[in-house]
Amino acid sequence: MSESLKGRVRDKILRQRGEDGGRPLGDAEGDDPRVMDLHHDLMLLDRAEEDDAVVQALAEKYWVP
Repeated sequence: MSESLKGRVRDKILRQRGEDGGRPLGDAEGDDPRVMDLHHDLMLLDRAEEDDAVVQALAEKYWVP
């Protein structure tokens, strides 16, 4: 497990994606709201700095300690 909060959030989102079928995001049906939400959150996380409020918000959303 990653030490940083951002890394732990990324691990959790990717784990959620795996639990939803494990398909790459581009292979999923285009209108699946759950997959689109995971994709959006990963994009937000990629753009955020480690101490960004977005990281904290996503940690709360995905219940990452």
